[in-house]
Amino acid sequence: MKKIVFRSKLKYLAILLLAAVLLGNRGFRSLVRNYLEYRRLNAEKAGLELQREGLERQLKEVGEKPAIEQAARKELGLIRPEETEYRFPPPKESDK
Repeated sequence: MKKIVFRSKLKYLAILLLAAVLLGNRGFRSLVRNYLEYRRLNAEKAGLELQREGLERQLKEVGEKPAIEQAARKELGLIRPEETEYRFPPPKESDK
């Protein structure tokens, strides 16, 4: 019976000693902190890579003629020389 109690106490003492060494050790805490920072930076990097891919797609689309024409028509109101533009006044409140 004494052997079992001694082993149990020895096991708890070993766990307590291991926890004290790991938590009291600045190097271990620094290692954990650096690992967490590494994971955070990798997640941020993945997000930035997705954003970059989206921007590259947009840049490719902007360089194409239909995209340029659409932007000129929408933002600047430009039309081709052979086209006729019809403008209608917005409906009045009473017509709605």
